[in-house]
Amino acid sequence: MRTCLFLFLLGPSLLLGQENPVPLPQENPAAEKPRPRNVFSLTLWNYQGRLDVAYAPWGNHQEGNATLVPLTLVTGARSEKCAYYGAGKLVLLRPKQTADPEATAIPEYEKFLEVVLPFKPDRTSETLLLLGPGRKEGEWRVSPLDFDPQVLPKGKFSFVSRSTLPLNLSFGEEKFALPAGEAKKVNGIIKEGERTIKLSVFSRQGGVRPVFAQEWPHVNGLRGMFFLGSKGNAVQVTRFVDFPRPIEQALGYGSPRITIPDKSPREEY
Repeated sequence: MRTCLFLFLLGPSLLLGQENPVPLPQENPAAEKPRPRNVFSLTLWNYQGRLDVAYAPWGNHQEGNATLVPLTLVTGARSEKCAYYGAGKLVLLRPKQTADPEATAIPEYEKFLEVVLPFKPDRTSETLLLLGPGRKEGEWRVSPLDFDPQVLPKGKFSFVSRSTLPLNLSFGEEKFALPAGEAKKVNGIIKEGERTIKLSVFSRQGGVRPVFAQEWPHVNGLRGMFFLGSKGNAVQVTRFVDFPRPIEQALGYGSPRITIPDKSPREEY
């Protein structure tokens, strides 16, 4: 049974390919903490509800007493960022199903999903993972999206059409066309003194007509992705935004490979 590092959270492209042979960072308590090879966050996709998962920051979930970070994912929210030091695929775990879930205070985990993360030889890469049901009953799948700051820098927003409709968009001060199935990056620009940014979407099929409009709080430095899908004649918009924060704030950052059980004597009363 593993002792877990309990760090709970409630939170809210470009599929990636082969992993690069980058040396695994070495853990040395006396030296400066190594930088993670990847920082990722997770969100539920096409799923209503919550999902409990966990991962080993050092990619060593099969070792006894490996440090594990549990995460609780909920619909419509992106998780906190998570640091990953491992050399191979990221393995996501889920709690084992037991007849008596209260039989033990420390949950046991089993392998759930695995995914190849991008690794850069000179810096920490960043990834957004979409978790959702597969085509078969009980099947799940994970899709990695490149969320690297050098691919999508501060102030930039990527609009990805998964709609069958040709669209016109107005986003802040930007106005542009988005053909069906294509993607485009634009700046998130608002007028001086404004604190919100508005997205208006118009369908160009059979004449121009409004199909979506919403405002969100906005500050300089935000970056993000918008996914636009169609359901009949309506357009559904899914938004992911990120405000750059120090990497040291990521869950699992600086965690040890192994969590040592507390064997110190306890006083009896």
